[in-house]
Amino acid sequence: MKIGEFAKINKTTIDTIRHYMDMSILNPDKNGTYYDFDDHAQKDYETIIALKQLGFSISEIQTLMLFERIGKYTGYNQRKTYKAFYKNKLQWIHDELNRLKTMQEKLEDAIDAMPENNEEDSRVAGAPLDALSMLFCKKCQQAYRLIDGHVDQGEVLNGIMTCSCGERLIIHEGIVYGEGALNSSEAFVFDDTFIEDYVQTTHIDYLKNLHLTLQWARNHSIFKNADKGSVLELGSGRGFFLRNMIEMIPKHSVYIAVDHNPNAHQWLKKDLANAGENLKILCLCCDFNEIPLQEYSIDYLIDATGSTNYAFDHSDFLMDSIVTLLKQTCLYQGHFLLFENFSLNTLIPKDRRKWFQKEGVQDELSKLGFKCMRDYDTQLISEGGPREDFFVKGEQIYNYLYIGKL
Repeated sequence: MKIGEFAKINKTTIDTIRHYMDMSILNPDKNGTYYDFDDHAQKDYETIIALKQLGFSISEIQTLMLFERIGKYTGYNQRKTYKAFYKNKLQWIHDELNRLKTMQEKLEDAIDAMPENNEEDSRVAGAPLDALSMLFCKKCQQAYRLIDGHVDQGEVLNGIMTCSCGERLIIHEGIVYGEGALNSSEAFVFDDTFIEDYVQTTHIDYLKNLHLTLQWARNHSIFKNADKGSVLELGSGRGFFLRNMIEMIPKHSVYIAVDHNPNAHQWLKKDLANAGENLKILCLCCDFNEIPLQEYSIDYLIDATGSTNYAFDHSDFLMDSIVTLLKQTCLYQGHFLLFENFSLNTLIPKDRRKWFQKEGVQDELSKLGFKCMRDYDTQLISEGGPREDFFVKGEQIYNYLYIGKL
């Protein structure tokens, strides 16, 4: 029979049959341009399958079958070679079972050591009372006062803050809401499977770049040797930066995480509750241009793609409106997603492209008075994922990290 019919009868593929032929363990007779698979070929194939079921590799099967043919009727193959191969394979199986048993026990111990995620017992973190003192009215630059709210263990879960001009901030479930906060019913929802879905659906090259940026941020942390200070993060979002840097944040600092999506804050607060770090983290939900903080009050600014995300919808540079919040000695760490090139069908409008190019970002930061201390580029990539769909075929992007000081 021909190779196609032989493969079909044996429920395998033609490529597999050709591979066995290349290994000289399946040797059909050649009739003109076609191979003829007879009863001898079928017997050889069944021998191959039987040996595979015993755990032998193809290379081992090749050796066994060669010895069988070369030593046929001598008794040598059965007396020495076959028995040695079988004994070695049996010993390997015993060793492998022991190894798997050890792995099983270690996995069981690791699972038993993992804490149970009992959401019923988890406490919802409130807004730190000390951090609320940093909130100032954007319009009149007067301090907000807490006029209604319950303080428990130095935190406010729900309450109202007002300033002398009548502006108000609402505290709900430990999140402070200001101007420009999205309605939670209209904003993207983060659930318990978000990280799993993100890792599984995002291209590996994009994830590798994200990992490299976080590692670089740790290696060159602007918090080194710092014990206190006020920290502002623009666009905390999925919390990649905060969750990976939390143990490096100054212990006596106030960390203000800003995002306009309340669902992002709720998800992040839930995750941070398991971090075990006793830090004053204030989740502030508002528009980037409406951040209710006192001028010249921030010691450290984290811009983990906040400016990049802002540039998708605005033609101005986010830092232009943020710089007045920074102290003259402020340290700045920026993470930007930049384009190596723009295609004809790019999603980035022409008036915003300079904020997606290194030269445009560097020039604007320099105009604002920042002096670059160090920077870093990741590799170029051409694919993202469902949540990173801002570039099209033909475009390449990379992560640009910048550390500077006013």
